[in-house]
Amino acid sequence: MAKEGRLTHPLEGASIALCAREPEELAPVSALLEEMGSTVHVAESVEELDELLAKKRVDVVLMHVCPSRKEFLDILERKLVPPMVPLLCHTDRHLYLETLRRGAFDCVPLPIHKSELERVLTLALAQRRQKPASAA
Repeated sequence: MAKEGRLTHPLEGASIALCAREPEELAPVSALLEEMGSTVHVAESVEELDELLAKKRVDVVLMHVCPSRKEFLDILERKLVPPMVPLLCHTDRHLYLETLRRGAFDCVPLPIHKSELERVLTLALAQRRQKPASAA
């Protein structure tokens, strides 16, 4: 007889950086990620994100990107090891395509739909876990 184990969420144990100039705007996103079992690290600037990535292993980076907040767009071109997933403040096809062109893994629109966030982050986490240890 097979022993029943506890089902875990695909994002349980993931280390996720949440980048926003005004992180309180994304407090519900942070709470949702923690509810799914992820550890959330908050960075309010590009410099804070760089420090975070230097100190901790981060599996996925979520960043709040709006047309008026272009600083996070530049991060995408660095080809960082963790998959980068912009949170777009509104449906803007041009901004969406620009983030993908610059290297985003995928994008999630705001307001967040839990199922879409889970889908994108689960795929990004799977990609991260496939990277060789030397690339981490």
